[in-house]
Amino acid sequence: MLAISAVSGVGTGVVGLFGEVSWFGKVIVFILMGFSVVSWAMILLKYQFLRRSEKESHAFLVAFRKTKNIDELFKQADEKKYSPLATLFVEGYRKAESIIKTLPDGKVTEEERPLISQEIERSLKINTQDEIIYMERYLAFLGTTGTVGPLLGLLATVWGIMEAFYGIGLKGAGDISALAPGLAAALINTSMGLFVAIPAVIAYNYFSEKIRSISTRMDSFSMEFLSFIERNLLRRQA
Repeated sequence: MLAISAVSGVGTGVVGLFGEVSWFGKVIVFILMGFSVVSWAMILLKYQFLRRSEKESHAFLVAFRKTKNIDELFKQADEKKYSPLATLFVEGYRKAESIIKTLPDGKVTEEERPLISQEIERSLKINTQDEIIYMERYLAFLGTTGTVGPLLGLLATVWGIMEAFYGIGLKGAGDISALAPGLAAALINTSMGLFVAIPAVIAYNYFSEKIRSISTRMDSFSMEFLSFIERNLLRRQA
């Protein structure tokens, strides 16, 4: 805990030092506090979302591998609103059905089967990219907070140090007791910038890794789904 008690008129502790911060430093502190509040709200919401997404995706994958009844799988998918795998299943199956309906008599020939599989695969890739973009929402703000927070704190600290030295120059006093309060107050901005940035950087890296893991699982599921379509829809319609 910082304390400057040797100089009269200067409060003790961080709260007391905050009163000595320049107007520019106080503006930066309030900006950083705003960044902190918003980033923590995003961290909590994103954590809950990705945790539920992983849980529901695992449950749907188990159901997909055990259940071959299409109606039952659609029912499972409707219950898993947060699962990107469930979304891939619904969109992929509907895409396959829509393609088959455009064929003469709804029959799939041997020549058409590879082309239909490629079309379904493209649809799955597009939906995978859409799901990843959706999961990556707000990550840019966390990355920006982690980068800009320390810089804003450093900017305010440099400003405060300049004011401290300028004030000492005007007063003609050069001892440490005259300089220390201004320097200590200026350093509050640096510590505030780090306090805001560190959780944002940790959360950004954690969520990025989670999303990469989910993305890999979606790619694997896409291959399983194509095999499922081959067995249960394309061959059946041949």
